[in-house]
Parts: sequence; C-alpha cells; structure tokens
Amino acid sequence: MNLGRHLGADASRVLDLGGGDGGDAVRLAERGHHVTVVDYSSAMISAGIERAARAGVSERVAFVEADVSEMPREIVEGQFDVVLCHNLVQYVDDTVATLAAVLAPLRAGGIFSVMAINQHSAPLALAVRELDLGAALAALGTDQARTATFGTGITLHTAEGIGAALSGLGGTVLAHYGIRSFCDYITDDDRKHDPDFFAELEKLELAVTNRFPYPHTARMFQLVGRV
Repeated sequence: MNLGRHLGADASRVLDLGGGDGGDAVRLAERGHHVTVVDYSSAMISAGIERAARAGVSERVAFVEADVSEMPREIVEGQFDVVLCHNLVQYVDDTVATLAAVLAPLRAGGIFSVMAINQHSAPLALAVRELDLGAALAALGTDQARTATFGTGITLHTAEGIGAALSGLGGTVLAHYGIRSFCDYITDDDRKHDPDFFAELEKLELAVTNRFPYPHTARMFQLVGRV
C-alpha cells in the first residue's frame, strides 16, 4: 500500500470513512493497526465484521454504522492518527463537506489518504476498453459518469481539484499516487487471472505509482497528506 510509505513503525489509530466491508481495514489490522470503520450500509458492516473475524483481527477492527456527514461525536473528536477516505467522494453531493469530515477527526500531524476515480482517465477507459470514441470525446467535457458497481451516477474528480480543496481546509498534500495505471486499460481480463502475468502487472503498477506522468492518467488517484 502506498499509505505504508507514510506510516511509522508503531501501531496507529485509523479511521476508515466509507470503509464498506473492511478490505482496507483488515489489511491494516493485520499489520497491527487499530481501525474504526464508518459506513452507512448495514449489509456492508455485517460483511466487514465477518471478514475481520475470518482474518482473526476482530479485536483490532471496530465498525460503526453511520453516515459520514452525521458521525457520532466520539468519532469526530477522536484524534485519530490516520483517516482514510477511499472511493467515497465520487458518490457525495458536497465534496468539500466530506473532505472536512476527513480532516476533522485527525490529531495534529495526523495522516489522511483520499482515493477516488480519476476524471482524466474516463476518456482513456472509454476509448481503449469500449472502443467508443464518441463517448470518449464527450467525456472530455463532463465530470459526470455512471458506475457499473452500484448502477448509479457519480461525479469524477481530479487530484488537482481535490488537492486544492484539502489545502483550503488546512491539509497539506505530501504525495500523489496513481492506482491501476495499466490494469484497467488492458482489455484481456482473463489474462489478469494468470498468476505469473498478474505478478508482472503488479510490479509494473508499483513501479509507476508515483512516477510522472502515470499518476495523472491512472484509473484512480490517491492523495496522502498531513494536517
């Protein structure tokens, strides 16, 4: 994880906003961190509890069913070492309010990690994967899209825009990473299930995650910073 480059050796108190079924939370708990997951979906919370139990880290992962805009006071004032906001901002109406909710629970000097679908990648994905050049051209002029995962509309963002918003709220961006710089543009999805091919793909992805210009065209961006 790119986040690991910014974490110290000691266990951290981590807040995972919109953490869903605990994918990130369980991986961090396996590394010794204590994680609180906030998600509004009871189904996701239940899946996360089961996931943590299977991984044997239930004692290090807590789940809170709440909307990020209406979190309990003990969360908002929690003085966490790290706050994650991965794959959430594209679904919210008020981006700035959500980013403020990311920074508020952090202690002074705490780390934030914001990850979202990269608006710059939309035309590439449409042209390369769908071979729909008309749609790719249209995507250049809009920040709106639909996601197949939930069948809903989303708002696309850029790292530059989210970084500026975080700076305006008092955050300092330390690093801009690209996630899935090649994976989502390889059309042979079956090949990705080959262990040897996937291992080479993973090496390539890690090699360019913070290497210009790939973070700007990756399918997703990740911003890590401090308050």
